[in-house]
Amino acid sequence: MKTLYCAAVGCMAAACVGMSGSASATDMNYDQAMELAVSGIVESWNGYSFVSDYTPANGNPANVLSHDDYFVSGTSGRLSLPLGDALSIQQDVEIEITGNAYEDATGNNYIYSYQMGTHLSFRDPGMGLIGAFGGWGSGSADGNRAVNDRSDHLDFRYVGGEAQVYLDDFTFYVQAGYLDAERTNTNNFDDTFRDATFVRGVGRWFMSEISRLELEFSYADGDADTEPDDHTVLEWGVRYDTVLAGLPIIGDTPVFIGYRGARFENEDAPGNGGGGGGGEGGFDSEDYLDHTIMVGTSWSFGGDNMKQFDRVGATLDLPNFGRWVASGENLD
Repeated sequence: MKTLYCAAVGCMAAACVGMSGSASATDMNYDQAMELAVSGIVESWNGYSFVSDYTPANGNPANVLSHDDYFVSGTSGRLSLPLGDALSIQQDVEIEITGNAYEDATGNNYIYSYQMGTHLSFRDPGMGLIGAFGGWGSGSADGNRAVNDRSDHLDFRYVGGEAQVYLDDFTFYVQAGYLDAERTNTNNFDDTFRDATFVRGVGRWFMSEISRLELEFSYADGDADTEPDDHTVLEWGVRYDTVLAGLPIIGDTPVFIGYRGARFENEDAPGNGGGGGGGEGGFDSEDYLDHTIMVGTSWSFGGDNMKQFDRVGATLDLPNFGRWVASGENLD
């Protein structure tokens, strides 16, 4: 974990050095003419998720296996406003809804999460960006709720730092921060993933003015369960954006296809309901993999093409913290 954070800090330092250094003459001619723009983007997608490789610690089925495949959809919006030549503020809103998953005692097979975030950053469109972010959110994902109990939600908040480095047709993006959460219904055990630190890396390749390939990886380490137990999250993804030109009626249409995978693991200590004595050092481990394939579309303003939007507009984003927080409940 220390190695990961040293890498994150190193990437942020590299961004600072890059912003104070010099870019190539070609990059400077192209990018120095750009100024931070009032910009925004709205995205909407639908997809299909399935769970695999579930390993229980004590032989009992987890909530996650109530339905191990389901449809999922999400909508997000981001707005960036310049506060001068280099300073800007960005506001994020994201909602994800999952049907037919994690069945609860009422038979209501429905979970959701939403989050809001704010970014404050300094940016040079020809070199990079450095800033901070924070926000909050809520969701529901517990299969053990009492009948008709609608007060049981997972509330979370997060804070961190971020940096970007611009190298011709590539953007390298790193984030690191802290995530905490709690259940609003104190009558139930607090299995929520909480008191966690995380790091995230993103790479974007602008293949042309209308196409982009993005890869990302995240790691988070924190607590879950009442005792608590050590809980980790590994998440990875790939996404390809392009524009379908000249469609009937609607004209040019931005579209994207993506894949998101994650591994959630809870190391249950002896005496905490995990069966005891199993695994190395008397610990039991339970985990599962979650896979999502998605197709979506977007609408944006504040940039002539994908690369320019990335350098002057609402380019910052966040992982879906609601999924991370809910994973503690799914492995209780």
